[in-house]
Amino acid sequence: MKSIIWSSLFATTLVFSACKKNENAPEAAADRVQEKQEDLRAAQKDVVEERKDVADEQKDVNEVRADLSQARAEFERSVNERIAQLNAKIDQLEAKGDAKSKEMAAEFRMRRDSAKARLNQMASTADDKWDAFKKDVSAGWDELEKDVDEAI
Repeated sequence: MKSIIWSSLFATTLVFSACKKNENAPEAAADRVQEKQEDLRAAQKDVVEERKDVADEQKDVNEVRADLSQARAEFERSVNERIAQLNAKIDQLEAKGDAKSKEMAAEFRMRRDSAKARLNQMASTADDKWDAFKKDVSAGWDELEKDVDEAI
């Protein structure tokens, strides 16, 4: 009999404690839902801020691209002026009339054409290689101009 009483008491305790847990479950679930909603709002706010940052970065990239495009155009204009001056000097050298001057003029024209072909590669040069390209082309033109000036 004592065991039946203790078993009944134990079973009753379990039933009531289980009821208490079930009564708290909706409140706990509501709290978890509330926390998740707050997390979602914070994440949405972060996304909005990140989008603003991306828009600012894109604006900066566009400005840099415009500056690079302008620098390329200015460089091309400068080299074209140098080509015109070089052509005049080569013509002047050829006008001397002797065989050596004509031979040198022909060599300089070939070098000039090669340098112009290199300049035509400017459009396909990657943005990050622009400075090296510009330096290389400028050095080639400087050397050619120096050689022509010495020949005149």
